[in-house]
Amino acid sequence: MNLSHQLTHRFATLLSYVYSHSLDNVDPDVPGGNPNDPNFTGQEEKGNAIFDQRQRFVLSGTVRGPLGIQVGGVTTLASGLPFNFVTGTSNSGDTGATADRPVINGVVVSRNAGRGRATYNFSPFMEKEFPIERERVRLRARVEAYNVFNHPNFVGYSGTYGDQAAPGPGFGQPLAGITNQLPARSLQFALRLLY
Repeated sequence: MNLSHQLTHRFATLLSYVYSHSLDNVDPDVPGGNPNDPNFTGQEEKGNAIFDQRQRFVLSGTVRGPLGIQVGGVTTLASGLPFNFVTGTSNSGDTGATADRPVINGVVVSRNAGRGRATYNFSPFMEKEFPIERERVRLRARVEAYNVFNHPNFVGYSGTYGDQAAPGPGFGQPLAGITNQLPARSLQFALRLLY
């Protein structure tokens, strides 16, 4: 769903909301994403895809202020991504894969049953144009900040549940490393010559 509105000639906004649900039966490129039993990859493995982000809300807008300064930004709020529960051992005796899922209350846990934390991000910008030659040649200066509040947005979580009735230590906690977290705060400066 998209809603767009130009409130005045100086202010515009865009609101977007997406609800989705993605299912698949194998995530082979994800650690611990191999099937529980490689001989049965059909209905037994049907579950949430690793990229199944159910809800995503984006609000963006721009305001043209005095002296030709334009400010705006993008705010993104999104639900967490799924992660797989695994025992950490090969209980089935297959080729050594560690993707066997635990049995909880007598039932094998479905694939990608875990859900990570929600993510959010606010990225503002400010820009101004300077005329150089009778407005035919202009210099546009722009500064942008991404994840300006430096909120840790994790996408990787420990799914090692173990073989016991209760989860092991660290289960469900964010994983360390740059590939398990969306980018931290960053600033970008740009000069553009328009002619």
